[in-house]
Amino acid sequence: MRRALPLAALALIPLVLGACGSQHRKYEQAKAVQNLNLALPALMAYWADHNSYAGATPTKLRNAYDPSIPEISISGTSKKAVCIEAVYGSAHVFVSIPSSEIMLGSCADQDAGRPYDQPAAEEPSRSDESPSSLRASIPAIEAYWQDHSSYSGMTLPKLRAIDAGLPDIKIVSAKKRTFCIEITVDGVSSFARGPMGEIEQGHCPA
Repeated sequence: MRRALPLAALALIPLVLGACGSQHRKYEQAKAVQNLNLALPALMAYWADHNSYAGATPTKLRNAYDPSIPEISISGTSKKAVCIEAVYGSAHVFVSIPSSEIMLGSCADQDAGRPYDQPAAEEPSRSDESPSSLRASIPAIEAYWQDHSSYSGMTLPKLRAIDAGLPDIKIVSAKKRTFCIEITVDGVSSFARGPMGEIEQGHCPA
């Protein structure tokens, strides 16, 4: 004979399913943002080479800069504007440059987009913090290049005028077509050289 679940347990089932669904949705959003961030350095390199986003496609970015770029879509390309979108599962995220803000939604309906809030439920490991901080700085650096057609004169206050939430990176060099930024967390240093924005451990080369 089967035993029926108590009414209290039955009442909890929707709450448990809802919590699981919420966590899965946040996971998919985080993975989509990760894919978007992996593609942005190549898009920035394309701009540096062409002084325009016109003609940029995922295939061109993979062939010229990074063959490991995940599944993305690019639309609305012009000299100074482009929308890049990444999908993971049911999650869609995009950045509509010249804005550097990551949005939940699709390039096809940007007005319906909602700002993406980085999950704060889990404390990131300290070993991952340096690369993540550098990667988060790339969209603002790209926006600076777009405004000035050069990295020269780029400073942290100027970048924070574009993105107030920028981490405490150090701009070691900023020339017309190249830059190097670095950050140190708990004695672990990482740096990124642009326009590709590849992240490595250590300090910017002298």
